[in-house]
Amino acid sequence: MDNTRRKFLQTGSLAFLGLSSVAAAAHHEGMFVHVFLFQFKPEVPEDEIADLMKQLAGLKDKIPVLKEFLIGKDTSGRNRGYHYAQVSIFEKEEDLQVYEEHPEHRKLVRQIGPKMVGGLAMDFVPL
Repeated sequence: MDNTRRKFLQTGSLAFLGLSSVAAAAHHEGMFVHVFLFQFKPEVPEDEIADLMKQLAGLKDKIPVLKEFLIGKDTSGRNRGYHYAQVSIFEKEEDLQVYEEHPEHRKLVRQIGPKMVGGLAMDFVPL
């Protein structure tokens, strides 16, 4: 399959899913993705978790290296104990380090971390 058709299919698939800004980002060479899954302690109230996740989502407006930043609660029922997910899109891998060291991110890590049982991270360059 030629490169033009492949990009068209990728973009169309992402747009179909309602991810038009992600589809636009897919055209950029060097796109870097960070995914994090959150598993909270059972005693942490859902409204507290939801508030923390809303605060986390607000980082999109505070940290310029975040090109796309999606936070959402699992609805699949196949979550293996993970409750929320975060998908961060950067222009390059080094931007993840900038994000992780940003004072606003560090502040939320200190708030969210003690309420978690664990988490799962994965970073990748899209094929």
